[in-house]
Amino acid sequence: FLLPLHDAAPLYPTLRDQHLETIGPNLRARAETLRRSRSRFSDRDAAASRDLSELHRFVRGIPAFARDLRSLTHHIHLAEEVKKKAERPAFRRRWEVERSMLESEPRYDALEEGVAEEMEMERWLRLLCLQSLTGNGIKATRYDALRKEAVQTYGYECLWILRDLEKAGFLRKRETFFMDSMATSYSNLRKALNLIVPEVDPARPEDVAYVSSGYAPMTVRWVDPARP
Repeated sequence: FLLPLHDAAPLYPTLRDQHLETIGPNLRARAETLRRSRSRFSDRDAAASRDLSELHRFVRGIPAFARDLRSLTHHIHLAEEVKKKAERPAFRRRWEVERSMLESEPRYDALEEGVAEEMEMERWLRLLCLQSLTGNGIKATRYDALRKEAVQTYGYECLWILRDLEKAGFLRKRETFFMDSMATSYSNLRKALNLIVPEVDPARPEDVAYVSSGYAPMTVRWVDPARP
């Protein structure tokens, strides 16, 4: 089914900007609030002492209570699914590899493993481009070896895709060893824009980097100063 997620939907406005680590406690607190609200009127002794006006207010609040309970149930299921996928070894491995590349660490081992394990071609090419863009290109020997393995795994059409990516500037072969020690344009931007924030607190976020556990997208850093 489709679950509408907008500002008018119950719970969503309070959950949409939260980190996955904090959603669980917030949902539990909301569930406890609803439980107490329900128990107040399900207690027979207490119900007997209430006047008609109190009962009337309770009856009028039943539709809102049912709506909130339904929304809470849906968000609990969503949180469980997201948490389940985020804890999968494959997802954690992918996050770790991409984060290493974003910190300008060479991860040729992951690229070699990916093509050997026949990773989906689009995903592998994205990793290859990320390594090139964040690492001042890819060493010529490494690039030639990876290209050869890619052709063996994905077929000769992969050659044309690699050529187009090179023309577009997403891939670059690094021919000289001298360039290994040179700072890349990306590394300069990473430091200037503070893209990597090692210490973040998901419960009390002070930087957008909390969303991805310590990485702030470059586009967000550019737009951030324009906010009112």
